Amino acid sequence: MSDLAAQERIENKIFLLRGHRVMIDRDLAELYGVETKYLNRQVKRNKERFPKEFMFQLTADEKNELVTIWHRFKTMKHATALPYAFTEHGVSMLASVLNSERAIKISIYIIKTFVKLREFIAIHKELAHKLNELERKTEKHDTDITRIFEVIHSLIGTNHKTLIAPERPFTNKRIFWDAIRSCEEYIYWVDKYFSKVGLELLSQSLDDKKVRRIKILMSIDKTDGKIRELFKDFRKELKNKKIVCELRVITNTKIKSDIHDRWIISKNICFNIPSTDTLARGQYSEIKKTINEPPFNEWWNSSKDIINDWDEIKTKRVASITV
Repeated sequence: MSDLAAQERIENKIFLLRGHRVMIDRDLAELYGVETKYLNRQVKRNKERFPKEFMFQLTADEKNELVTIWHRFKTMKHATALPYAFTEHGVSMLASVLNSERAIKISIYIIKTFVKLREFIAIHKELAHKLNELERKTEKHDTDITRIFEVIHSLIGTNHKTLIAPERPFTNKRIFWDAIRSCEEYIYWVDKYFSKVGLELLSQSLDDKKVRRIKILMSIDKTDGKIRELFKDFRKELKNKKIVCELRVITNTKIKSDIHDRWIISKNICFNIPSTDTLARGQYSEIKKTINEPPFNEWWNSSKDIINDWDEIKTKRVASITV
């Protein structure tokens, strides 16, 4: 296996969990050519070598999220044992614990991949910063110069994560606008903490010639009369453009606990996005294209309409707060 092929295969098995880039025990076991239970047994025998900075056990919610999003984890759905996640340091330590030629060789590939990801992120941040500085310093933008900047921005974002950073609030909005404008036929927006900012982004960037339906899914925890009234005005405005807009509230406790990420889903594209609250606060985050769509219709059909089911939503919200 070439370095490039190995790194590409490994990149698809690296996740961001609890702020760390990690790999799951069963993926590592597959790469090392051993059974998952054997790998974990060797780790337990050498527990002192794996502090919390090296590995941690997933919660039930985190396991369910993997099962929901990634097809290859479907067999874990009914497993009682919770998987373990290993950071870069944990992976490095695994090579010495498993003590095989294959484990050492694969661990080297994995560490190279982690390093490559860190370098890419650092270069990406620096390139984005320099590009923004150059744009600010260029006082006169003719058509050709503007086009050059657009192409560079698109190349930075193509097939990669696009950084949201607090020092560039206007660029952050443009990144969201570009994502929304790229949607065709429909927009399904999943954000448990959806807010007024999301409605503003849609209003500012929606291409009403391409999109005919919008569905927004949010948690009951953030639902109140204010967001309901704002949505009613928003829906009325879009109705004049012949766009059907709905907002539903997640009242099912299990579904609410299953949802950790946020998405903008369309016929032609799908994005992992930060929450609208994160964007409003200007915190560091990322937008990235993904092919792993969540089970949106399942969640949608189990949720309540913010207009027609308002009395039921209010009752359930009061009950959840009381509990």
